[in-house]
Amino acid sequence: MSDTLPTTSTAEIHDLGYRRYDGAREGGRGAFRALYWQGFRTIWGIGRPLKAKVVPVFVPVVTMLPVLGSLAASSASNGQLPIRYAMLFTPQLILFVLFAAAQVPEVLSRDQQHRVLPLMLTRNLTRSRYALARLLAVWSALLCLTCAPLLFTWIGEIGIATVPSTAFREGLPKLSRVALMAALPAFTFGAVAAAIASITPRRAWATAGIIGTFLVLTAVAAGLRDLAGMSYFSAIYLDPVEAMRTLAMLLFDEKTRALEVNTPPPHWHFALAPLALTALGTALMQWRLRKVSL
Repeated sequence: MSDTLPTTSTAEIHDLGYRRYDGAREGGRGAFRALYWQGFRTIWGIGRPLKAKVVPVFVPVVTMLPVLGSLAASSASNGQLPIRYAMLFTPQLILFVLFAAAQVPEVLSRDQQHRVLPLMLTRNLTRSRYALARLLAVWSALLCLTCAPLLFTWIGEIGIATVPSTAFREGLPKLSRVALMAALPAFTFGAVAAAIASITPRRAWATAGIIGTFLVLTAVAAGLRDLAGMSYFSAIYLDPVEAMRTLAMLLFDEKTRALEVNTPPPHWHFALAPLALTALGTALMQWRLRKVSL
């Protein structure tokens, strides 16, 4: 007689009601594309509740109002009031920082907060590809924001000109400066915001950290300039916002009194601090997402 007792299984399979997917399997490329597009939509509040659309609507409207006012004033004065790109664009840099601080954690911090990374990081989507998809979504969304006021100013300047065809030909060289000044804050603010948002699952902490980073850099640069006697152009390398502000004034030939009195270094020097911060933020984000536990 065998001493082995019969075993019975109590396991059951339950249908939880999830919708089945019967479409084509697109593999890693499809997962990357879907993750990128979902991140872009999230940053702009597309398909999300009304309260998630407040910042994506408020910031673009506020950045466009000065542009519309400047174009209207220039048109009413028949060009006597010139359109000053840098003076319109540089005050908006702080709005771009606030937009990145409010929206980028919605993409990266939420993934950790709701513990959906194990679902995303399948065989077809590695950590590096996940980080790249999220970063590209952040950069694309911010580029739309930073490019809109400059591009609209350029188009509006041509539209209100007496001879639009002549204004178009004369304004073509300015288009490359518009592209540069739109890309630089988008990449810099996006990389820093993505790096900080990837560190913590708490969106409020990420938002505070992003704003605090730029405030600290500005305060350190101002302190070295005012207290330690460092020159303006030396301290500016520590402050990416002020560096971009100065670069815009030089590119669009709208020099302030300080720039007229002091001979500035070559233009590309003012891109060093933003580019260095972009590279640092990108590397930090990649490192963090390789180490985050699932």
